[in-house]
Amino acid sequence: MQIIIFEPGGAPVAEKMVRNREVPKMTAGRAVLVELMNRYLAGLLDPFITLIEVHKLMYFMQEAGEPLRLKYTKAPYGPYAENLRHVLHVIEGHLLTGYADGGDIPDKQLKLLPGAVKDASDFLLHHPDTRARFDRVADLVEGFESPFGLELLSTVHWVIHKNSVSAVDEAIRRVHAWSNRKMQFTPRQIGLADMLSNKGWGTDRVTVMV
Repeated sequence: MQIIIFEPGGAPVAEKMVRNREVPKMTAGRAVLVELMNRYLAGLLDPFITLIEVHKLMYFMQEAGEPLRLKYTKAPYGPYAENLRHVLHVIEGHLLTGYADGGDIPDKQLKLLPGAVKDASDFLLHHPDTRARFDRVADLVEGFESPFGLELLSTVHWVIHKNSVSAVDEAIRRVHAWSNRKMQFTPRQIGLADMLSNKGWGTDRVTVMV
């Protein structure tokens, strides 16, 4: 008797795991997600963006006034919207790739697919208000293009707005009380809250510690 053992095939690569076969229509939310990823990637050497960074970019887009209906909550890595999963699930394999298994690993790598940027850009030409909010977010995150940078920026913003913080000592205390993970942010880094105010993202001006 001959016994043949086959090597396990394993899970297919993300590019082949298209979960939604119906081509999704372009919407303002999907267009800004693609455009934010594209603008963000322009400042990086890597061809991908992590899931945690996408969550933060969309957080700021909603805070800029775009009605995305994302339900952000306080989470270990900063503001997190569980229902962003649905958006990523729908556009996986059409506008981006990398989210195929639907998991929420923070460092999951997402990539834009060919044609996605042009479609998104063409759509936003007819939505100037959304484009203006996009430009505002792109300006805000310039210089913070990393998972660390966006977690810091979004955490400080959340603390300021959810608690009406106007003193840097209070901002530091609340950031560090968020979780042990947030202790990695130094008082000087948390002092970037003043930059948020300068760009119109703060409540009242916060004094910076140096």
